[in-house]
Amino acid sequence: METIENVEKNEIKKYRLDPSELLELRLQYPQIHLYDQPIIGTEDIRQFVYCPRILFFRYIIRGPMQKTYKMELGEEKHEKLQKLKNETDDTSIQKYYNLYLTDAKLGLVGLIDYFEFDGQEAFPVEIKSGNPPSEGLVTPHKYQIIAQAILIEKNFKFLVKKGRIYYVKHQKVIDYPLEIEDKLKVIKIIRKIQKLLTTESIPEPTEDIGKCKDCEYRKYCFRG
Repeated sequence: METIENVEKNEIKKYRLDPSELLELRLQYPQIHLYDQPIIGTEDIRQFVYCPRILFFRYIIRGPMQKTYKMELGEEKHEKLQKLKNETDDTSIQKYYNLYLTDAKLGLVGLIDYFEFDGQEAFPVEIKSGNPPSEGLVTPHKYQIIAQAILIEKNFKFLVKKGRIYYVKHQKVIDYPLEIEDKLKVIKIIRKIQKLLTTESIPEPTEDIGKCKDCEYRKYCFRG
């Protein structure tokens, strides 16, 4: 005789979708949320480190953004990426461009400008149109590229020990060594963002009031 527990398990199996059925459902009903937690983009991580309130206004309030000069420059980034030539003569190095990677278990997605792989190690490269940081300064861009490194490791099982940011306007490249502590810190940030989106509580603003000058959500924000 079947136990109540086994009966419940069998009933649950009737409603369990296989991967192909799940994909078909997502295509037919893209508005349905099929994950048990909010899915965070790598660019969201950069914005959260810059100022947590940006994500609150973007996803909770859903206020229309005021297009800024910095945003217009950012839109030109991928056009420049397409013109970027592979200048290396090392045929053992492979480059993969414009990859959209996901990790549903962690709740992370991201568009990788490109990453390089030499057969043993890989590293992501992010193209930025702004100014490089001052010497020794940790930029929010670093957290974005750490998140990209996590996605590469999750999807390809490559070891990722550094990330590269290329500032096209200044033709400057900055390499950031990535330690396990950096990746754990980004995972904690992902959890904080997920909590923000779940509780819908407005976070504290950035302590650097100078960032507010060019913020696309300046007209919605209040400080204090």
